[in-house]
Amino acid sequence: MKENVRQTVWRVRLSGLLRMGCLPAFLVAALLPDVACASTLSAYTPSAGATIPHFVFTKTKKSSTKSIKTKKPSSKTITVDNLRYDRSSKRIRLVFDLARPVKFTQHRHTDPDQFILDLKNAVLSETAKGRVEEDGFPVEVEVKQRQDVKHVQVILEMGGITDVKLRTMTKPHRLILDYFPANGSPAPAVQPKITLPPVARQITQAQRQARLDIDTIILDPGHGGKDPGAVGRSGLTEKEVALDVALRLRELLRERLGKKVLMTRDKDAFIELDDRAKFANGHKADLFVSIHINSHPKRDTRGVEMYHFGIASDRRAMEVAARENGDSIDHARDFVDLIKADLALSKRIEESQNLAWETKLAVVNCVGAEYTLEDHGVKTAPFYVLRYTAMPSILAELSFISNPVEEKRLRLPDYRQKMAEGIFEGIRNYLNSAQVARLR
Repeated sequence: MKENVRQTVWRVRLSGLLRMGCLPAFLVAALLPDVACASTLSAYTPSAGATIPHFVFTKTKKSSTKSIKTKKPSSKTITVDNLRYDRSSKRIRLVFDLARPVKFTQHRHTDPDQFILDLKNAVLSETAKGRVEEDGFPVEVEVKQRQDVKHVQVILEMGGITDVKLRTMTKPHRLILDYFPANGSPAPAVQPKITLPPVARQITQAQRQARLDIDTIILDPGHGGKDPGAVGRSGLTEKEVALDVALRLRELLRERLGKKVLMTRDKDAFIELDDRAKFANGHKADLFVSIHINSHPKRDTRGVEMYHFGIASDRRAMEVAARENGDSIDHARDFVDLIKADLALSKRIEESQNLAWETKLAVVNCVGAEYTLEDHGVKTAPFYVLRYTAMPSILAELSFISNPVEEKRLRLPDYRQKMAEGIFEGIRNYLNSAQVARLR
C-alpha cells in the first residue's frame, strides 16, 4: 500500500513538471518506463484518499561562463623626491633622487640645440621644485612638470656643451645627468672678453666741472603698461625686468652716492617716448640712463651692449633703435641729418660716449664675474629717447630675453641685482674720474 502511494506521488510530481515544461517527455518516459507516453501522465489523477506531500521547487540561476574583463591597474606615479646639483672642474652634474625606478626617453633637438629628457609617469616633489628655483641652479637647465601628462621634462641648452652622459643607480634609486662644457670648466667660471674703448682720453676742465656738478639722475625703465617690450619664450617680458633693475639701481644711487634719483615710471605704466624726454628735461637732470632688455632672431645670441645717441654703428644697431623707437628703420635714418646739423649735440654725444664706456666695462666685469657674458661693446644708434634729452644719455641693453639661458637668468633676483650693481659702478666710475682728476 505504502509503495503504491509513493509511486503515485512521484507520478503526480513528474506529471506537473511535464505540464510546466520543466521536463521533456522523453526524460519522464525514461524515469517511468511503465508509462507508455506523456499523455498517460497528464491524464493521471490520484485515487481518493491518497496523501500527496507538498513540494516547493525553486528556480536556480544559470551559471555564466562569460569572463569579466577588468581594467589593468595603472602603474603608480613616481615621485622625484629631490634634485641635487654640483660642479667640478670638468663637468656639471644633476642627480634626481627617485622613490622607485623610472622609465625615461631622451632625444636631441637641432633648432634650437637642446638635449631633452622625459621622465615618464613622474611628478616633482615640493623639495625638488624648490631646488629648481634656487639661485645657484644651472641656468642652462630647465626642469618642469608637464601639465598635459604626468611627465617631468628636463631641457638642457646645448650651446657650449660638448657631451652629455646619463645613467641610473640603485640603493637608493637615482638618475644622474652629467654634461661637459666645451672649455672643460663650468659655464659660470668663464671670464668675458672685454671690449675696450678705441681711445683713452683725458677729460677737459669743463667736463670735469660738469661731472662734479651732477646731482640729479633720471632712470628710464623701458616700455611698460600696454607695451611689454620684448617677450621671452616662457612669457617673461622686457618691461617687468627693466623696471625691477631700475628700482634696484635707484636704491644703490641714493644710498651709496646720495644722489637725487627720479624715474620716468616706477610702476607698470605706459609712457610715451617724448614724455620720457620731457620728464628728464623738465627736471633739469644731469644724467639719463634708459634700461632695456635685448632680443634677436637668432636665439643663441646673448650678452650686453651699451648705446649712446649717434649715427647707427651698423645695421644691427639701426634695427635695435627702430625696435625701441617702435618705428621703422627708414624713419630712424631721418635722425642722421639732424645729428650732422646739430653742433651743440656733439658735446653731449662725447660725454654720453664716456658714460657708455664706463658703464659697459663695469657691467661686464660685475655680471661676468659670476655668469657667462658676451661683450658686444658700445654702439651708436638714433634712439628717440636719447635724441631729445638735453643731458648725457645712454641706453643699456643688458641681456637677450630671446636667448633661453639668459631669459632664465633674468628671472633670478641675484642676476638682476648684479646688473643693477654693474650700472651703478659704471656711473660711479664716470663721476669719480672727475674727482681723481681734481686731486692730481
